[in-house]
Amino acid sequence: MRSIPIEELKLLQREVLDDIVQFCQEHGLRYTLAYGTLLGALRHKGYIPWDDDIDIHMPRPDYEKFLSLYNNRHSDYSVVTHEMDRRYHVPFAKVYRKETIVKEFFYKQSVFGAYVDIFPIDGIKEKSQAWWCGQLIRCMYIKTSIFCDRQSIARKLRLAVTKLILLPFTEHFILTRIARISTRYRYEECDNVCSFGSRTALREILPRTVFDEYTMLPFEGKEYRAPKGYDTYLSQKYGDYMTLPPVEKRVSTHDSQAYWTEEC
Repeated sequence: MRSIPIEELKLLQREVLDDIVQFCQEHGLRYTLAYGTLLGALRHKGYIPWDDDIDIHMPRPDYEKFLSLYNNRHSDYSVVTHEMDRRYHVPFAKVYRKETIVKEFFYKQSVFGAYVDIFPIDGIKEKSQAWWCGQLIRCMYIKTSIFCDRQSIARKLRLAVTKLILLPFTEHFILTRIARISTRYRYEECDNVCSFGSRTALREILPRTVFDEYTMLPFEGKEYRAPKGYDTYLSQKYGDYMTLPPVEKRVSTHDSQAYWTEEC
């Protein structure tokens, strides 16, 4: 397999994003840039310089329609969720480039290549929903984490003990519980919404009006949808988001390596 350098990986990610956007436009589906991708678009007009992935949001109704339709065509891209493949172990979807694979450094191997993350936005009426999802996602990350040389002995010991405690609960059970909690209320019937696929879900409870309207923001030379309420979104998630972090914190969290498969 040939490794994919970071700039080539970012190009592949943008191609995945463009395919998602085109599909959403063809089918009347809503999407917005999310998390660091949204922040990067606003502050840097592209990737945050030390970031290396792309995230988007979709309201649950659009997300479900996207999942039901996207793979029904001949394409270089595919979408995967844990409902589609039990080897996949995160509570949101990834659209990935076929003929590539991403090998994780710290987590058990999943089944996707160079990708864009799609986080569904769901209705919420009780803060306990977000709290429980945050806890379950932390459990999921522990269950799928692997031991590696970079970890201290103390870290490995804590990880081993926690894994032992979680042993009776399968990954599929945890992901199913997250999905049930996330979809307890319909998106349209709630004043507040939440991205339950994050460990920080409690910080991601927002008025639905944040996502009701859209604006366009530049990202790496093109324009993409952003929630019109992006200031509320980013302020709640990151605080003073237009101020750069200290130099020592401007570091990549890159924890994987992408490859072209041998067939490519």
